[in-house]
Amino acid sequence: MLRYLEAVRHGETPINAADPAAARPYLPDSEVFLTERGERQATDVGRRFAALPELPDLVLCSPYPRARRTWELAVAELRSAPEFRIDDRLHDRDRGRFRVMSQQRARLLHPDEAAAEDRDPLGYRPPEGESFRDVADRVGAVVAELLGPGPERVLIVAHDAVVLMLRQVLEHLPDAEILALAERGLAGNGSVTSWQRDPATGFRLLAYDVRTHLTS
Repeated sequence: MLRYLEAVRHGETPINAADPAAARPYLPDSEVFLTERGERQATDVGRRFAALPELPDLVLCSPYPRARRTWELAVAELRSAPEFRIDDRLHDRDRGRFRVMSQQRARLLHPDEAAAEDRDPLGYRPPEGESFRDVADRVGAVVAELLGPGPERVLIVAHDAVVLMLRQVLEHLPDAEILALAERGLAGNGSVTSWQRDPATGFRLLAYDVRTHLTS
């Protein structure tokens, strides 16, 4: 039965390192890889887990290469490899037509869409994309499957939107609190967020967006 759940955001990518207001060429998610710094962060994640008395029993990973590479480098630091699965439901939020540009630039170039997003930040879907509520639905389906008989310690390697909506799903946070978290800044590259589960009372946050293990 699940007792501990942790979530790691992938290491830094060129998009994360770029000026958020700048234009950038289209990069499909299959071509977004880690920077050198991102690879160091992934190694740091592995060393962090290697120092713990217990390793995860199961690792669930986003299908995107930046998340898969993060775990590939992390697991190389461990004394043994946990069971590993790719779960397509853990991909980053799909921003549809706006995936070709930063959020800031999309808002600048498409003021009507920006206004719609301002009216309903969690429910807004960009053209051909998905909302944060859509992310919560698929993340919630993953969590529901973990609540039955199975591993005690699970690690998810994914994206900032997944970590954010895990908080809402696991902690039953109201929309206002989720928006306040997003305003303060989403989970950083290579960060770890963790929860402990009591079968009677549910999940309790242990730590959010921890980066003390990162050396760069």
